Amino acid sequence: MTDDVLRVAALLVPGLLGLWTAVVCRRAHYHGLPGSDALVWAGLSAVFFLLSLMKTARGLGLLRGFGDFLRGIFKERGWYEDRRTLQITASIAVAVVVVVSLVWGLLWTWHYIKRYRLAVGFAGLTVGFGIIRFISLHEVDAWNANALWARTVVDLAAAAGVSVVAIARLCQLSDFAGSRHPT
Repeated sequence: MTDDVLRVAALLVPGLLGLWTAVVCRRAHYHGLPGSDALVWAGLSAVFFLLSLMKTARGLGLLRGFGDFLRGIFKERGWYEDRRTLQITASIAVAVVVVVSLVWGLLWTWHYIKRYRLAVGFAGLTVGFGIIRFISLHEVDAWNANALWARTVVDLAAAAGVSVVAIARLCQLSDFAGSRHPT
């Protein structure tokens, strides 16, 4: 229970910082300063708010039976019998997309506006981990049972990464505002 509360709180922080960054970027863009990345920050904020909402709902038991419902749909359509190949392919694809987005973000860390790509990569860590867990390979389930701390570590790493990038962007915007309008 403590891990669930910690993860929800940790995911709310980048959600709030992302929202704040989106508002500040929008205001900066309105005043002629570089701030065209406001929509990306708003999207990142929404992702983290939805993640924290999902973790809260799961912690309260509101999503019980949802997996069985989805399994029933897959069985009706005949997709459940040959799911092993689909699970492996989808898990590898998700892992590749997450790694590529993180590396792509690292390549753009030097750019003062496009640094949000690194934040997207960090958000991809926790979203990708959740998708792979949702696909539910037996190996992933066994690993999850033996390493319960892994979900918390991934969520905390993603939240910290996005928060640091958001704070850096907020500092950049305050520097731009200070240099444009000296007091």
